Amino acid sequence: MIRETRSHAIVWVFILLLTMGLAEQLFAAQRESAGERNWAMAESSTEATTDQWPLGTWDQAASHKQPLPVEGTAGCCEICGAGYECPRLWTWYNGAKILNRGRARSMLLSVNQAGEGVLNADNANFDVAGGYETRVQYYLGNDLENRDQFIEFVYWGLNEWKDEQYVNGQRLTYESSLFGGTSFTAGNLFTFYDFMDFNYADLHRIHYESEINNFELNWWFKPRPRPDRLALLPNGKWQRQCQPGTYFNYAIGFRGLSFDEGFIFDSRGSIVSEGGTETLYGRQTIRAKNDTFGLQLAGELLFRRHRFEWGARVKAAPMFNWAEQTTDIALAHSPSHIVRYAKDDDVCFMGEVSLVASYRILPRMRAFASYDMMWLDGVALAPEQLDFSLKSPGVINDNGTVFFQGVSLGFDVVW
Repeated sequence: MIRETRSHAIVWVFILLLTMGLAEQLFAAQRESAGERNWAMAESSTEATTDQWPLGTWDQAASHKQPLPVEGTAGCCEICGAGYECPRLWTWYNGAKILNRGRARSMLLSVNQAGEGVLNADNANFDVAGGYETRVQYYLGNDLENRDQFIEFVYWGLNEWKDEQYVNGQRLTYESSLFGGTSFTAGNLFTFYDFMDFNYADLHRIHYESEINNFELNWWFKPRPRPDRLALLPNGKWQRQCQPGTYFNYAIGFRGLSFDEGFIFDSRGSIVSEGGTETLYGRQTIRAKNDTFGLQLAGELLFRRHRFEWGARVKAAPMFNWAEQTTDIALAHSPSHIVRYAKDDDVCFMGEVSLVASYRILPRMRAFASYDMMWLDGVALAPEQLDFSLKSPGVINDNGTVFFQGVSLGFDVVW
């Protein structure tokens, strides 16, 4: 019995030891299998990461899969306040436009007794004239071609040019019975008019003034620049920056301007003869008006580097011109008053080239400067309406050309 019991105990001990050994081997095998699986998963994850790195937010923004701004960064460029998705809703510019203008075509007005020219229409030499300029721009939105669209209203004007020139004659004695007697004393200035009041003058004077006002309505298309970038600063912080580079913008729109001029030619003198003294007086006043309207095309090439921007802008505007001129002559002798009027509907052209530069001094304020050159062709200039034959009805010369040049200085604000 005892032997049988010992035999059973030995068998159960052997079974227990065998079971414990098998359990230990099975657990070790499971741990080895789990380690192999984890290593395989890590290796496959590394390979997938190497071959197909997941796109980050900025990469998705670059491929237009995710909009900007990115959480945790500023919405716009932290240097200049602009950026990829930061078009300003409103922009308002105010400044001064200082312009010089060219002279009218040469036309001889006055000669002396020897037939030598002493006063010409182009003797009027204008100084620079300051004016006002304002631009209001509104953001319309971004189109399917990733262009930002703006509507812009432009006004500049109130530039007024004035100049006066004169020539004094000499008193001479003329051996003639024109005014009774055998001789008379008078001035030595003459014109091409047959009127006595413009001849034998002691003084010839011209007064020339001109004014311009310009209006524009432009629809701008500005291709959106490259997406902003994140730059690592030396202090270890990240900064959002807009992309510097070259950008081309273009616009279509309308342009109109009012260009008005006045020209006065005065003659003063007296004739002393045996019959007494005869006062001579003649004044010719010419008013020319040009009202134009037409289409406009514009383009600008800008080089941008954060706060600083510079480049060139070109505008071309073929327009209709409703021109008219009025000539009024007042005389001391008969005929005492003469009026001539004429008008014409024709075409004209305005071309403009500007070299521009701006610097953003504050996130919402920018200083602006430009050098401007403009050509206005096909307009009626007042001195060019002089007609010594005084044709009736009156005629108008609307093929004049004026060149403007000057600078623009101002500031714009955005919000």
